Amino acid sequence: VVYLWLCLTLTGQWRNVMSELITVSYRMSDVVSPVVQSSSPEGLIPMDTDSETSAGLQRILQEIQPRDTNDFFTSVRELDTEPSGQENGPAAPTDRPQHDSGSGEGYRVTAQMVLVCCWRSMKEVSMVLGQVCQSLPLQTSSKHSDQGLITEEQVEGVGLYFRQQLLQSRHRGAFELAYVGFVRLTDMLRRSGSRTLQQLPGRWLTEVLQEVKSSDPSSKLCATRRSAGIPFYIQALLSSEPKSSSCSLLKMTMRELTALAMPSPDRATDQTTVPQVHALNILRALYRDTRLGENIIPFVSEGMQAAVLGFTSPVWAVRNSSTLLFSTLITRIFGVKKGKDEHSKENRMTGREFFTRFPALYPFLLSQLEEATASVDSDRGQVILHPSLFLLLLVLGRLFPSPMDGSSSPLGLAPFMPFIIRCGRSAVYRTREMAARALVPFVMVTQVPSTIQTLLEDLPLEAGPRTQQNHIHGILLQVLFLLRSYQTDTHRPQAAGSDISQALRPRLWLASRSPLICSVCVCVSLCACKCSLTVFRLSLDSELKELREETLALLMASELVTPGGPSAVCGPPGTTQYLLSLARLALSASVESPLLWGMEEDGNTSRGPLLLGCLLQCPHYEVRELALGEVLKRLERERDEEKGEGERSSHWPQETIISNLTTLALHEAHPQSLAKVLQVLSVLSVNSDLLWRDGLRNLTQTEVLERVLTLAEGFAHSVELHCASLTLASRLVVHLVHSDPQGVAAVACLGRWGALVSQSCGVEQNAEVKMMAAEVLVNATPTLLTSPNLPLGVSHTVSLWRGLFTLLQDEDQDVRDRAADFISNLPTHLLNPDVACVSVCPPVALDMGVGLLCQLFQLWGQVPMGILTLTEWLLGDQEQETATAEDEEDFLFEKGDLNLWAEPVQWARLLHRHLGVLFKAPGLTALNQNQAELLRLSAQAEALSLATQQALEGLPALPQFSCTIEHARLALQQERATLALAILGTLRQTGLSG
Repeated sequence: VVYLWLCLTLTGQWRNVMSELITVSYRMSDVVSPVVQSSSPEGLIPMDTDSETSAGLQRILQEIQPRDTNDFFTSVRELDTEPSGQENGPAAPTDRPQHDSGSGEGYRVTAQMVLVCCWRSMKEVSMVLGQVCQSLPLQTSSKHSDQGLITEEQVEGVGLYFRQQLLQSRHRGAFELAYVGFVRLTDMLRRSGSRTLQQLPGRWLTEVLQEVKSSDPSSKLCATRRSAGIPFYIQALLSSEPKSSSCSLLKMTMRELTALAMPSPDRATDQTTVPQVHALNILRALYRDTRLGENIIPFVSEGMQAAVLGFTSPVWAVRNSSTLLFSTLITRIFGVKKGKDEHSKENRMTGREFFTRFPALYPFLLSQLEEATASVDSDRGQVILHPSLFLLLLVLGRLFPSPMDGSSSPLGLAPFMPFIIRCGRSAVYRTREMAARALVPFVMVTQVPSTIQTLLEDLPLEAGPRTQQNHIHGILLQVLFLLRSYQTDTHRPQAAGSDISQALRPRLWLASRSPLICSVCVCVSLCACKCSLTVFRLSLDSELKELREETLALLMASELVTPGGPSAVCGPPGTTQYLLSLARLALSASVESPLLWGMEEDGNTSRGPLLLGCLLQCPHYEVRELALGEVLKRLERERDEEKGEGERSSHWPQETIISNLTTLALHEAHPQSLAKVLQVLSVLSVNSDLLWRDGLRNLTQTEVLERVLTLAEGFAHSVELHCASLTLASRLVVHLVHSDPQGVAAVACLGRWGALVSQSCGVEQNAEVKMMAAEVLVNATPTLLTSPNLPLGVSHTVSLWRGLFTLLQDEDQDVRDRAADFISNLPTHLLNPDVACVSVCPPVALDMGVGLLCQLFQLWGQVPMGILTLTEWLLGDQEQETATAEDEEDFLFEKGDLNLWAEPVQWARLLHRHLGVLFKAPGLTALNQNQAELLRLSAQAEALSLATQQALEGLPALPQFSCTIEHARLALQQERATLALAILGTLRQTGLSG
């Protein structure tokens, strides 16, 4: 209302203000433009032109020119503000302190600071100009023109300013935020009543397209950085076009850009390549723009053709832009990826729907695929690598057959199948894998068994001179992917698997070929046997039984099980994949279904554990990690079954596994495998029967705990290994407390464990580490935190409670919720009879936890220590906070880590309230023996109160607005000091402190 009144009464003055504001914005832009429009604005800032920048900027640019040392731009430089001998010459660097008490003032200037200040200034200028044009009334020829504050000439001048910044700026922050202001301007132009202004977007669009098309050597358009702000400029002009219109500008632009993006034989020079790169980058931005909506869909086919054909260009810049455009089109067509799986079924569509929406792509993709697989060397069986083959397979892999897709359909997928199968002959491993993955969607579920049999029959029955290794590997990959998809398909028909087994058995000799072929062959055999049981559900016929026996024989005769075992030295390509395939086969036989694989038919019941032992002793860490992962899954599944049924049924002797695991935990060198070992041992029951053996010597539980703690301390940088080792150590500590409650205090390493757990509760820790610490403390609540015997000692126990309170105030909600579960593990004698032992929210758990700790101090007979401890928590660690504030280097515009959930003032008041309750407990007179501590706390509280009061008086008149962070910090310190002095004053009044 005030603004409207001012506009109505002081129109002339407001016009002058707006004119001056626009002029000042232009002047500020002229100062910072040389930086953001530089060819390399990050770090190195050369002057593109000698221009009219201010003397201060000239001195900064001269000072931060490159020097001979690499640390110039990372170290702090100080500029002397004293006038130098030259009028506009650079000031010499000085070694004076930053805060100089003399007449001069020291400035810290780095290239990063200059760049950040420049592009942020450009941002503010763009936002101001955009807001001015969008919000202020326009002077027109109508009868209300006297109320306008900006003229059409000023609006057009602002548009030319945005054109210059978007088309010439190199820094992404500058042109991205200039785009926001330019969008406001274009929206205003479309809504204005001026015919001249409404025609400006079309005129500007035509001009910029002509400049992109001409590729003038004198043009300042950026051909790198994904064309910088050019796509944003065109995007803003097109997105402001009314959706209800005929979209003439969009149609014209897409027609021009598509013609430029398509390759042509006569485009071999830089002058013809640059427009193509610009066109591809602009198309990518337009396809990503959600404001264009469905209006951009009719042009997807042309964009896909330009991306695929552009990938065949000999120029790297064109291929790079084509790849980015292709990725954007995949997202535009199939939607944003809805999971971690790159090949999720949620981001696919039927071939009928795809080609109905984009009919021009059917003949294009088919012809391109035919061309890519046309040249075949019949002697070596290799496909000449086509540049766009990977893109074609990637698109086709996201389609699947439609139930309505028949032979009479003009858009059927059947014509693509022969070419995809032919890609399995490629000499490139990735191409063969992509072809196998792309074949799956093109085979109807009812045709999978017959297609697999046809593919297998194409394999040779014996080795020959013209055996094509790539062809064999490609066919086996296609069979494997078809079997896996068929096994997971819920709508598969019931069919017999003997035909597949009959075709596969004579070709098991391929398992003796190269490691890559052996790997796929073993996986195909294993998958075929699983399909026979889980898919067909038929009685075991002779073919299937013989296939399983021959597959198991391959495993038992392999180097994974033979006494020599695999070599630790890297073998030929595919050795690791081959051993992993054998490991999966062994795990399937010994862990999942030993009876099915005939493990007990010959009376040998030790073969299952023998296989697991071989896997755990394999020199390849990938095999060990796979085996440990499967064992961990099995143990967790058995633990869940034990909870539900009350009994534990294991398919292997645990003693054998534990012996291998404990030996492996002491000697494993690979961090990921070691983490898996410790996780498995954490799931297993930790009792006296778990013997750790180092060579011929059995280790005691204390020695094992020391070694595990050493792992946790040595691998603090590895989150997974640190969490696994500390979890296992916690299980061992709890076991020691249960086995020997009286002698556990003599264990020296318990203090190390408590320190590690408390350290893991810190706010700077990873969320996974803090979640692990919360899990440990919740499980240790009944045994360690609330035990009347204090097995860890009072100091370590109180430290663990402090860590639990820190987790209850953590930023992460999952961490807070898990830490609050300690309430459910409290012993019943510590709970109020009127309060049920149920889960509560973190704030309530925090309040109950502090009250429970005060109750425990009374139970332990440590009331004086409780008062001193809570008072120290109330005051906080001022020395650490002061040192952190002094040592912390301020970085430009950096906010740092903030805990927005914790409420330190409420925490201080909570401690003060429970301290008042603790004063009423018996045993308070023992404080007379702690005179030194009381005097120290009193002096600390008084010093903190005095320093805080002086600092608050030195702040500005309104520190809540000008020094918010400093004022909040000092206000918190003042609250702490006041509450602590109140507590100490109460002690003095009762006469207990002297």
